[in-house]
Formats: sequence, C-alpha cells, structure tokens
Amino acid sequence: MKQSLVVGGTGILAPLTPWLIEQGYWVTVIGQSSEKLANVVRQAKTSRYLTPLALDYHDRARLRKWIEHVQLMQGPLDLVVSWIHEPKEPVLTAIFDEIAAYRHDSWRLIDVIGSFGPSTVQLPGPCHTQRVILQDARRPDRAGGIMPADIISATKLAVRTPEQSVIYVPGSSLSRPN
Repeated sequence: MKQSLVVGGTGILAPLTPWLIEQGYWVTVIGQSSEKLANVVRQAKTSRYLTPLALDYHDRARLRKWIEHVQLMQGPLDLVVSWIHEPKEPVLTAIFDEIAAYRHDSWRLIDVIGSFGPSTVQLPGPCHTQRVILQDARRPDRAGGIMPADIISATKLAVRTPEQSVIYVPGSSLSRPN
C-alpha cells in the first residue's frame, strides 16, 4: 500500500484524507487539534488506513520521531502533502531527512503555498516537488476569493498528475477537474 503524510491536514485540507484513502494510500495526517483530527477520522469511510497525529509540526524533534515511527510501522512514505505555515523550510527539511533515512528512491512532495510568491524551499535528492499556488494564474493580482473546494480540487489534480509541477487556484482551468 502506498504511504502518504498530510501535514496541516485538519483544516481546509481535511477532505483530502478520505480521498487519498480511496486512491489506495495509507494516510498519516498531522494536526495540532485533537478535536479537528477526530473530525478527519469521522470523514473517512474507514479509519483502518488512517493514522492521526496530534502534534505541532514546528516541534521538529517530535515530528522527526513520529515520521520515523510511522515509516517503521507502515513503510517508507511515497507522498507528502504540506500546508505549512512559516517558517516552512526547517519543517520540510526535517521531513525530508526522515524520509531519506528509509527511502532511497523517488518520492513526491505537494507543497500548498500562498499567493505571495512561490516557496523557495528546494529539497535535494530524489524528491519530486509540485506546488499548488493559491493564486489565479490568469489574474495574479487577485489573491482573495479562494474557495476551499478549489484548493482541494487543485491538490487532487496534483496527486493525479505528477508531471505537472505547478497548479494555480482559484479560477485556473487546471483546478477545475475532480
């Protein structure tokens, strides 16, 4: 079974977890709120392939420990979807380091980022990075009006199309398919 990690997956990204399970992933979802994590578990048709982790992802020592534990129990991670608030580079580096300890072949990172410019985080090695940018590609001056459904739709598109490196939302023709 493919392994995925959703970081910051209890808010707008919450609907992604049940969908990833339907796509054949075992999903580990990280969020700070136990209550919001319980909601994600309720949304999933089955919690059999779901590992909820209540922790602050900025606590890198604890994050590393749990990613190591998850990989020991379930296998190396194939996919990471992140919605990380700044500073994101230390968090992504910690995730990368833990994945690299268990996986030497290619894996994917889908980084959901704000409309005020793409992330400059570059991960070395066999990590294929995709970005979901919260900005309409046809109207870069328009930062408001982003709908949660558009963000989820674009993130699903990124999961389905690994060859596409950047996906814009909302209003982009790329973000519409489900």
